[in-house]
Amino acid sequence: MVLQKRPAYQKFTTILGISFLVLIASVLMLPRVALATNEPAYHEWDKQQEHVGLSHLWFTDRAANGLIPVRQNWKWGFINYQGKFVIKPQFQLARDAFNQGVAVVNRNQLINNKGKVIFQDKSIEYISWFDYGLAIAKKNGKIGYLNTKGKFVISPTYEEGTGFYNQVAMVKKNGKWALINTKGKLLTTFNIEEIDYRIDYRKSGVFPVKIDGLWGSMNYKGQLVVPAEFQNKIEFKGNTLDWGLRRDNHSAIVRQDGLIVSLNEYYSKSGEPQSGLWKIQHNGEGIVDVSGRMVVEPQSDQKVILSGDGSYAVRDMKDESSGWTFYKKDQTLLFESSYTDMQAFSEDLAAVKVNQKWGYVSKNGDIKIPAQYEEANLFQAGSAVIRKNGKYGLIGTRGESILATKYDEMIPLIERTNYMNNQIEKLTTNNPLYRVKLNKSYGIVDSRGNIVMDVKYEMIDLDRTDYYHDIDPIATVQYALKAKDGSISASINIKTGKRIFPAYSMVNYLGDGMYSGVPVGKKSQYVIFNAKGKEVFRSGFEG
Repeated sequence: MVLQKRPAYQKFTTILGISFLVLIASVLMLPRVALATNEPAYHEWDKQQEHVGLSHLWFTDRAANGLIPVRQNWKWGFINYQGKFVIKPQFQLARDAFNQGVAVVNRNQLINNKGKVIFQDKSIEYISWFDYGLAIAKKNGKIGYLNTKGKFVISPTYEEGTGFYNQVAMVKKNGKWALINTKGKLLTTFNIEEIDYRIDYRKSGVFPVKIDGLWGSMNYKGQLVVPAEFQNKIEFKGNTLDWGLRRDNHSAIVRQDGLIVSLNEYYSKSGEPQSGLWKIQHNGEGIVDVSGRMVVEPQSDQKVILSGDGSYAVRDMKDESSGWTFYKKDQTLLFESSYTDMQAFSEDLAAVKVNQKWGYVSKNGDIKIPAQYEEANLFQAGSAVIRKNGKYGLIGTRGESILATKYDEMIPLIERTNYMNNQIEKLTTNNPLYRVKLNKSYGIVDSRGNIVMDVKYEMIDLDRTDYYHDIDPIATVQYALKAKDGSISASINIKTGKRIFPAYSMVNYLGDGMYSGVPVGKKSQYVIFNAKGKEVFRSGFEG
């Protein structure tokens, strides 16, 4: 499809009107295929969905059945990967891509992939997307579930409802929740006061529920795997353990399979387990293993350092002259030291402070990298950020310079835990990225000292991290060359540290090897391209 010309304006359309319309478009930053003279009047519900929907549909949804919803002259239609309209623009609203052979348009209509309306009911307030052949539909203020033919399989009798997952959904009645299956059969009674039914919990197979004022965890069969006897929400988001506070105010380690290891006191935990050990605090700090065995009993004024490999260090802070003593995970001695400032081990090296300077020691306590830095950080993928003479750079595990100390600031672009491949996964990389600052300009370098983005931007910030099946984890970075021009984005593969599709910003995976994005510097355009960066569709207007 070629870019269409904007329609001729009516004679009465004034220059002031045009300027105002363009101003509104730029403020809202909503991409449009072609700008109509006058936007049709929408109901409040439509306006809300329109503003949410444009961002949601065009830049985050994967295209089901190879059809992508786009808007032209304020009407919505569907194009294929070649940019051809398979369903011409004719709908006031198209919120979601096709799913299970149907798409929802105009709030209460269903169409097939030929664009034919196969169901409509003006008394329905809205229809959501389809999961397991069912979609939430609201009628007369109540929630029910429609099948793809528009028939209510589950009558609209509920106050609220969730989408289906594992063929079950949560519904609310008289202020309480229950679990139902795809036939509407109750799997639990309406005794659940609060739920958390997000995708974050799908990998674990259990989700938090609150019953009689206390939290537990339920599976998708409606069984309480973890009994509802905790004051805090029990969560297993990509991990198999959580820290609970029981009704008796004693702490407990809670396992995903329902095993509860009760402790005899209230302890606060610090961070997540490291190699089966958990740092805790009760007056002073201590360590417990995940089976509940106390490895280091918390003592008043005691501090501990817990490393990722399970080794740890202990120091009595009451004795200012005492140093840190390091132990292996099995509690055998690694070494005693006179160091009063130390960090955890990373890649078999730990930063220590000697005569107001930082260096690194081995697991024998021997100095491996002389103390010469004003700041020293953990090693990641063979390099660590250090500061010398007021400037930041990178060194290797032998102390060699990887990136000269010349930057005023050096901050890691944090990895994130995301929902990927239908499960919760940790994005990992062998090549961490860092935002650097020199004078008043920002750039990005990788852990090997390579420049990923030149140090010339007035602003750089990590916007989000996504996972695409064929090009690995990608960080979307917002940046601005001149702040007055606003920010745009770039996509960077955080495994390789390389920019991908440099001609486009806001890159997203549509499926089947196809991507969407916005040409850099042209926020109002929308492009679909293949894995080689070849465009198959471009729409929008300049402005």
